[in-house]
Amino acid sequence: MRLRWLWIGLAGLLAIAATALASAPARFIDLALDRGTLGRVRLAEAEGTLWRGAGRLVLVDTAAATAAGQAAGAAARSDRRIGRSATVLSGLAIPGRLRWAVKPWPLLAGLIDATVSVDGMADPVRLQGSFTELRVAPGALTLPSVELGRLGSPWNSIRPSGALALRWEALTVTDGQLHGRASIELRDAASVMTPVSPLGSYRVDIDSRGVQAQLAIETLAGPLQLAGTGNWTARGGLRFEALATAEASEARRLQSFLGLIGRREGGRTVIKIGA
Repeated sequence: MRLRWLWIGLAGLLAIAATALASAPARFIDLALDRGTLGRVRLAEAEGTLWRGAGRLVLVDTAAATAAGQAAGAAARSDRRIGRSATVLSGLAIPGRLRWAVKPWPLLAGLIDATVSVDGMADPVRLQGSFTELRVAPGALTLPSVELGRLGSPWNSIRPSGALALRWEALTVTDGQLHGRASIELRDAASVMTPVSPLGSYRVDIDSRGVQAQLAIETLAGPLQLAGTGNWTARGGLRFEALATAEASEARRLQSFLGLIGRREGGRTVIKIGA
């Protein structure tokens, strides 16, 4: 009799655990992104469950978010009432909604099988692998006009905007390190700091090799010519140097803008990000 009641109790606990897991809220995705990207990527307006849901990706301006968090913490400490705190995300919200679907049963064997899509993506991207090595299928994403100034420094000083097109080959994430190639095109870029519009179209090629990534920018078209290279590491962050010049037809109107984005050296401007 005691053994039967023990089995009934265990079955009840398993049923409760399964129900709780099946209805796990989508905000758990936000918690994972927050930890995995050190707060740089978050999920806002999350709805649905851990297994099937939607939300909006936000590339966080970490400096503004830190200041907002400190202000919120100070306000909470001065308030003696017990309530629920709210997090305000400051940054660039990717246009459109992110949608995901995760198959739960492969997780029992330590495997991941999921699909992810964003408005503007021709086909969903499949994610497969394990918790230590995740494979991301090739894909592409086109976004309408995006205000890059919301990313914070140094972008907020010139407040650039333009249409973004992202493409990537097969990617692998191993122990939190990204391996693979991708490119980002900024088309018909503009800035409120100059009357010249569009400034041009540009492509950034990224070659990520785990602990570091190599970057290169080139001009596809336009009066503002950019060319440069750089690298990113988890320890040192982004270090990038580029040369900017203006076509003769727009050299006069771009003169003040070139002085704003970098250090003038004769007829060219040196742009540096990082030490």
